[in-house]
Amino acid sequence: MAPITRICSALILALLAGGATARMPERSALLAYIQARSAAAEGESETALSAYAAALRAEPGNDLIAARAYREAVASGDRALALAAARQLEQLNKLPADANLLLIGSHLQARDVAGAQEILAKLEAEKQFEQLLPVIRSWVGIAAQNPLAPELINGSEPNGLGASMTIEQRAFASLVAGRTIEGLSLIKSSTQGDGRSAVTRMVGAATLQKLGDPLTARQLIEGPDPGFVLARRLLEEKRPIGGAIDTPVKGLAFFYARLASDMARNRVAFFAMTLGRYARFLDPDSPLIALTEAQGLAASEEDQEALKALNSIDPSGPYASIADESRISLLQRLGQSDEATRIARATAQASVNAADYARLGDVLNQQGKYRDAAAAYDQALAASPASRAPDDWGIWLLKGNALVQAGDWPAGEAALRKALSLAPDQPSILNLLGYALLERRQSIDEAKQLIARAAALKPDDAAITDSLGWAYYLSGDFERAVSTLETAALADENEPTIREHLGDAYWRNGQRVAARYAWKVALLLAEGEAAIRLAEKADFGLTDKTEAR
Repeated sequence: MAPITRICSALILALLAGGATARMPERSALLAYIQARSAAAEGESETALSAYAAALRAEPGNDLIAARAYREAVASGDRALALAAARQLEQLNKLPADANLLLIGSHLQARDVAGAQEILAKLEAEKQFEQLLPVIRSWVGIAAQNPLAPELINGSEPNGLGASMTIEQRAFASLVAGRTIEGLSLIKSSTQGDGRSAVTRMVGAATLQKLGDPLTARQLIEGPDPGFVLARRLLEEKRPIGGAIDTPVKGLAFFYARLASDMARNRVAFFAMTLGRYARFLDPDSPLIALTEAQGLAASEEDQEALKALNSIDPSGPYASIADESRISLLQRLGQSDEATRIARATAQASVNAADYARLGDVLNQQGKYRDAAAAYDQALAASPASRAPDDWGIWLLKGNALVQAGDWPAGEAALRKALSLAPDQPSILNLLGYALLERRQSIDEAKQLIARAAALKPDDAAITDSLGWAYYLSGDFERAVSTLETAALADENEPTIREHLGDAYWRNGQRVAARYAWKVALLLAEGEAAIRLAEKADFGLTDKTEAR
């Protein structure tokens, strides 16, 4: 997948900014307000929305009702109520900062460019959303028929959005403004094989198709990607690919969707959901927006709502394989592992793409079906080279780990060493192979060298630091083991394995009280055999039989 675009902290703080303290509703609206809060708490969103709307009508000047109605409407995807509440809050001068983004979109939908520009001027004067304003101003400028509007998105100036986001937004602004050559060049400049780039190219092709240029559209969707194959077929059949950005409103929706996606990846769940809803309000039929909306809802643990958004995507369309990836993750989280496996297997069998077989392997691996997972990774390695990453070390690593978990150490070791030969400086390979050797008390010196290289490449990784400390322990260097494992325990206070290793090192180093304390802390976090072993050590001390693995 693409590197995560970092949204700077100023944006998060701006989104959090709201109005002054709200007041309680008068008696005339109190009953409806209480009913709304109660229904929302019980998860009855339709009842809650209806009650909030009634309370809002009963007392239109109450900022508390309006604020609650606004948030419930956005969370539930009720555009009409969200706008009504936002406009009341605007009149009361208590509009939450992020609601300005909703209102800008609403003005553009109503072709009220002046209204959108007025909000932009206010945000600029208040220095809110400074990172976002150039892009929003560009889409508003295109709505105002300003031919120079795309140039407002200047990639040479630092804006907090990241290069890929900036280039992408400039590309689509250029296409919609009629600067096709510029837009096409910018889209093609995105990294090939990158997950974000694949979506950009698909949407670019859909846009060019909608703008009447199918031949140029095809240039963006060459290759074996399942979505590209389906998109090319739709082009040939003169049917819409879907997700086109052919108006400023859809361009703004796309921008909000991309922000929402990045926030979901950065675990800023509330605003990922909020911006995803704003995007859907602006472009309700876009499959890409549905994907983003689902991401935001899933980040907020609204899994059923997220599945509903994903189910709105055509299962035979070019965005289906991307939707399946999100759907599989959601189903696994909901405990529906059989359905997740069914979808992953069907997707892989209908595909020539290595990523689909690798995803099937991941699903099987999480279910503890390690040999089946290894077989799926083999299919990924056998897939068309054009569909694979520039190198295969990641798949070999996954296969090796699955085989090790399956108890086939010789085959697992061979796969891990193959991964190492392909990527000798990858910390994850060095650590996994080194630790696997330590677990089997095999080639301790080589294992220590491998893990030391991983630690030098990634010194702040608690798991690698733990492995290095354990390598020192098994080499008999207990003093160094203690200091290294203490560093790992400070970096990750909730990992029982690190605490157990530290307790064992303390014991061998003669620090018996510290050892028992470390084991008891680990026991609070451990499960299964590890918990039994830790309890025995805490009571009777360390023996060869109870030593950690």
